[in-house]
Amino acid sequence: MRDLARLGETGRDDLASLHRDLLDPPAHAARPHIALNFVMTADGRVSYRGRAEIGSRTDRQLMFHLRSMAGAVMIGAGTLRVDPFAPSTVGRDPQPLAVVVSRTGDLPLENRFFRHPGPRLVATSASAPPARVAALRGAGAEVAVFGETDVDLVALMAAVHGRGVRFLLCEGGPTLAGQLLAAQLADELFLTHATLITAEPDARRLFEGALAPAGTARVQRLTLHASPDGERYERSALRYGGP
Repeated sequence: MRDLARLGETGRDDLASLHRDLLDPPAHAARPHIALNFVMTADGRVSYRGRAEIGSRTDRQLMFHLRSMAGAVMIGAGTLRVDPFAPSTVGRDPQPLAVVVSRTGDLPLENRFFRHPGPRLVATSASAPPARVAALRGAGAEVAVFGETDVDLVALMAAVHGRGVRFLLCEGGPTLAGQLLAAQLADELFLTHATLITAEPDARRLFEGALAPAGTARVQRLTLHASPDGERYERSALRYGGP
């Protein structure tokens, strides 16, 4: 039988010192460096009772830390409809660009996104009803069209890069993550392995949707940390192609 290597101890570092290389991320042609940030239950789901509130206080502190280094923070419309979203960073000026991807422009105007102190961008399609677009603009968001019926993520990332954003953090949801993966736009994955078991049959997986990468996609672990209560925090690079 094959021998299996023992994994070393997880790292011990001050949370604020982690991942600071993202302040000077790798350069990509016409797009920022893109990382996904998710928390997953012990049974492999990224939603609990329809929401993404799964992790501990430490997980949220790590999320805030990652936001503090990002030039833009992005989520999909489905996530905005069930969770408040305002990626504000205390003591930071300027605040990160908050981006919501919504093909239809159908968003809850009472969400905290519309009170984010930094710039707010809704990326939509030409098929979004004009009345919804007008309502979004009336609520204080910039609205831009990227594509006819769906949001063209390549064009959106080029526009975000054109604003000077070098590192973009995507916080979900699974459908948007699946689209980024299929387009081979996601470079890294920050995944919190929570201790919670939900056993919800319809809870969502990390990547959802009808699209898939043209070839294989694999994770290459870069770092692994753990909290005293057993929650684990993994950073991985995403690699595309190959066998």
